[in-house]
Amino acid sequence: MSIIHEMPDHARIWVYQSIRTFTEQEIAFISEQLKQFTDQWAAHGRQLAATFSIERDQFIVLAVDESQHQASGCSIDASVHVIQHIEQQTGLSLLDKSDVAYMVGNEVNVRPFTQIKQAVADGEITADTVIFNNAVQNAGDWKQQWQQVASDSWLKRYFA
Repeated sequence: MSIIHEMPDHARIWVYQSIRTFTEQEIAFISEQLKQFTDQWAAHGRQLAATFSIERDQFIVLAVDESQHQASGCSIDASVHVIQHIEQQTGLSLLDKSDVAYMVGNEVNVRPFTQIKQAVADGEITADTVIFNNAVQNAGDWKQQWQQVASDSWLKRYFA
């Protein structure tokens, strides 16, 4: 189970996805970078209660428990900078929000948003396909709604 599951439901969440699984070397590098970052992540000089998780070797999840100190605009910018640094060092694309991830068997598949309607028409995505809702805002939503069947997601309009 992910350490994110230990965060309180109100903890703020950011999900970054890759179009492919990370290599072992990338996982080690990402983990090192995010450990260093979350260990010193601060807002207005105050340490943030933060953690991260690498999910399905393809998603990075950052979490902050803002009950003690709120993440400021500058501290959020700092988190984006560390993701950009990871992108630059690995060649991964993590900030592109135009791709949709979903399960095909035990594998995560990713398609551009513009191809999702066709994937449904082709039967690649069915009402029972698990999709990833990377727009979740907090740990409670992440625990309950990050993975959801397509018929319970924004894709439900394609199954009417």
